[in-house]
Amino acid sequence: MTALLILFTTAIAVLFAGLTKSRQLLQPIAMIGSLLALGATAYDLLSGTPNSWNDMYASMFQFTPYALAFSAVALLSTVLIIGLSGWGFRALHDTLGDNYGLILFSVCGALCMFSFTNMTMLFLGIEILSIPLYVLAGSRRDNLAGNEAALKYFLMGAFATGILLFGIALVYGATASFDIQAIAVSISENRHSAGMLHVGILLILIGLSFKISAVPFHFWAPDVYTGSPNLVTAFMATVVKTAGFAAFYRLFSIAFAPAMDFWSVPVTAIAALTMTLANTTAIFQTDFKRMMAYSSISHAGYLLLAILAIGLAGSDRALLFYTLTYSIATICAFGAYMAVAEPNDDGSFAAFNGLSKKQPLLAAVLAISMLSLAGIPPTAGFFGKYYLFTAAFARYPWLIVLAVINSAISIYYYFKIIIAMYFTREENAYTVSLPSGVRWVVLAGMLLIALLTFIPGSVYALI
Repeated sequence: MTALLILFTTAIAVLFAGLTKSRQLLQPIAMIGSLLALGATAYDLLSGTPNSWNDMYASMFQFTPYALAFSAVALLSTVLIIGLSGWGFRALHDTLGDNYGLILFSVCGALCMFSFTNMTMLFLGIEILSIPLYVLAGSRRDNLAGNEAALKYFLMGAFATGILLFGIALVYGATASFDIQAIAVSISENRHSAGMLHVGILLILIGLSFKISAVPFHFWAPDVYTGSPNLVTAFMATVVKTAGFAAFYRLFSIAFAPAMDFWSVPVTAIAALTMTLANTTAIFQTDFKRMMAYSSISHAGYLLLAILAIGLAGSDRALLFYTLTYSIATICAFGAYMAVAEPNDDGSFAAFNGLSKKQPLLAAVLAISMLSLAGIPPTAGFFGKYYLFTAAFARYPWLIVLAVINSAISIYYYFKIIIAMYFTREENAYTVSLPSGVRWVVLAGMLLIALLTFIPGSVYALI
């Protein structure tokens, strides 16, 4: 709760600071607020003492170790993204303060999604997270692709919200409660309307699948990711996805755990379709952002394994570690991409030809990020997939085999970038500079990946 108050206050401060035309103050204010929120979350998590806010707001949300750990992941990702914003938002003028404020408000929604105990708060958290993103996706008002991305995101988000809200209403009608613990008790004691409950669960599953861009509800993601500003795309692919899966896991592991025999079948089908279709489609992409969009969708398929492993030891910890390693690698990859593609207005793979000779540091960062996303040992991404696959193997061995095959397929398109940087002759005359903000962020990201590679088990102690 402390982190939530700090973020909200910082967002208000940034909005007012934006009115003073002091552009140079906005990034430091946003960074300091995010670091303070991260520090408060880390203190609450590591101190091991009950959060004093829990009793006061227990009917709406509780900041348990699970909520605090995922809050730390989201806030760490936010700090890295704000570090990149000095370069990513350099073309903004009058709306710069608005953009920082919208990002921080969106993170406030993510914190609500990590800690909800009532489905009303889940809905509010999703809306607080999503509405600022509709604006951020179209923040480049003179860009046609950005306007298209914002419109598609808004329309699909509105439909998903309606479906989700209808599902919540049906679950309430079946169990007479919005409280996730009370819903679980009602289901386990068979004090519910089975038909209404099952339809409600399916509608909630569809609504959440839209939010995490799982197949077949993913069709908005490639166009929205491609058309949005690069920094906003990085935010969507990391903080938003982390929030979506943490809320998904929390809801289904508590409220709907007694009905797992029913919902596990459609989730299994969605997971298999998501990882297979996304990886297969990504092979044919020639644009970096579009490839990363399908990469993000494929990782949603892997992360659904944690949902299917609910009730098995280590599933929540595997989800936490995977989202952390995935987020850091993705932000580092986008940081390197922004430095290469934005000045030259070229996002194709060819823009990376010969990068190892022009900017060895950027090439190394992007290569390590791609290896981690592919799950190549001994990177942190390998341990993320290992923990996740191990957690779900006892229940779904055939699905884990399919996930391993899809991981092998993903190596093909991730290695296209590495081959372009190290083994393809330079065919363009692009000059690539490394802005100081990007340099420090990617170096911090590489340090975190190194720490997670050498001491991966340390994250498991957090929840």
